[in-house]
This record gives sequence, C-alpha cells and structure tokens, in this order.
Amino acid sequence: MPYNIKEGTLNFGDCSMDYAEFGKGERPLLLIRGLNITRLQGTVPNLVRRYRLYADNFRIYVIDRREPLPEVITDEFLAEDVYEGARALGLEKVPVIGNSQGGMIAQYLTLNHPEMVEKLVLNVTTSTPNPVLKKNVEDWVKLTETEGLAAVSDGMMGMMYPPGKEPAPGEGDEVMVPGLKSHPAEEFIALSKACLTCNTKDRLKEIKCPVLVLGGGKDVIMSPEASVELAEALGTEAVIFEELGHGAYEDPEYQALVLAFLNK
Repeated sequence: MPYNIKEGTLNFGDCSMDYAEFGKGERPLLLIRGLNITRLQGTVPNLVRRYRLYADNFRIYVIDRREPLPEVITDEFLAEDVYEGARALGLEKVPVIGNSQGGMIAQYLTLNHPEMVEKLVLNVTTSTPNPVLKKNVEDWVKLTETEGLAAVSDGMMGMMYPPGKEPAPGEGDEVMVPGLKSHPAEEFIALSKACLTCNTKDRLKEIKCPVLVLGGGKDVIMSPEASVELAEALGTEAVIFEELGHGAYEDPEYQALVLAFLNK
C-alpha cells in the first residue's frame, strides 16, 4: 500500500487506545483529531485521502481516545492520554497538528510536555469556551439524549462547511460512516462536554515552540474570533481563510500553508 498504513492497539492497565500511522515520509507528525462520533478504526483510508499532502512528506501518527472513557473527562486529561500514547509509539520531539478539540488537547500537551512538541499547528480551535461553542455543545448533548447519534452526525456535517464549500461525496469528515464503530452516546456526551474545559489562555505565553494558528471566516462551531483571540494570547496573528468554515483544515490551500510552516 503506497502510504503503508499500520493500525494497532496500545494497552495501559485497565484501558486501551487504538492508533494508526501512515505516510511516505520519514519525519514523524502527530495529528490530534477533534470531537468525533466514530472511533479511529476504519477511518484511516479517509484520513490518508484528506491529509495526502502531509502524508507525502511525513509519517503521520493518530491516537484514538481511550477505551473505556470515564464519565467525566477534560481536555487536559485527554492530552495526557495522547502523551502516553505518543511515548509508547516512540515519539520524542515532533510537530503537532490539532484540529478543533484536538487543538485544545494539543495546547495542554505543549504546556505540560514542551519537550515533545517541536512545532504546533492549531486549527479552528480556542483557548477558552466562548458563547458559540457553549451553545453548540449544549445542542449536541441535548440532541444525543433525545434523538441519538445519527441526528447529531447530520447536524455536525451541516455545520462543517459553508454553502458551496461542501466536499465531494466520500471526501468529507468521517463524522459518521456506515459500518464504523461509534462512541456510545454517553462517551460522545462526555467528549462534547470536555470541549468546555479548555482554559489555557493565561498560560499560553509559556509556549516557546513555533506556533501557527489558522481559522475559518465562516466557522459556526468555534467562530473565527476564537482563532483570533487564541493567536493574540500566544503573541502572534491568526491566518483566517475568510470563505471557509470549521472544516477549513481540509482545504488544499490551507494545508499548503501548514506544510510550508512545518518545513520552514
């Protein structure tokens, strides 16, 4: 297989974490996904397709959420899991890309384990919950409790892309794909609520590695203002792609800018 996909499971005491790696390059790159209804297994060919530009240059590592998940979790807790998983895979100092909630997790990973993060890319994310994100999490939780994950999946997909920017069939985010293993409803609710636990704003000046902050001008999940405020707290400027939404990180021009930053 051209991108040499490898999948496996890491075991830690009473929990486990699935992982995947793929890519033609020799340099490692840690990718932290955002809030997701599906688990990692079965989604990797889609990840290869969506991140082919990175996979042509790097060996990409993706670590899934632990199984089982506690009833109450935080982004910082999830960051510790990513750290332990990355160590188990032999990663030492690597560039890190965090998408959405993955960007929140990446901030804690960088703050608590700076020796691991060489460069940091924060995509459509935030350092503290704003009213837009709070309202969305509230809606997702309520919809999960009343109508189930399929309804949430449809709603989230509709929020990812502005009109006219939807991906071609089969190329979108793997929010819910038939046949994939999904999180139980209670786990998805716990992960959703964890989005509201990110509170790094006052600590961000501690981050010393190079950081790139990007956002979508039509992001209705986080809001573009969240990316701007995050960048300001880091002492840098956000790059906002005005015509893109929350799924901006899938756009080729967006990814080209990220790749240039990683290779600089």
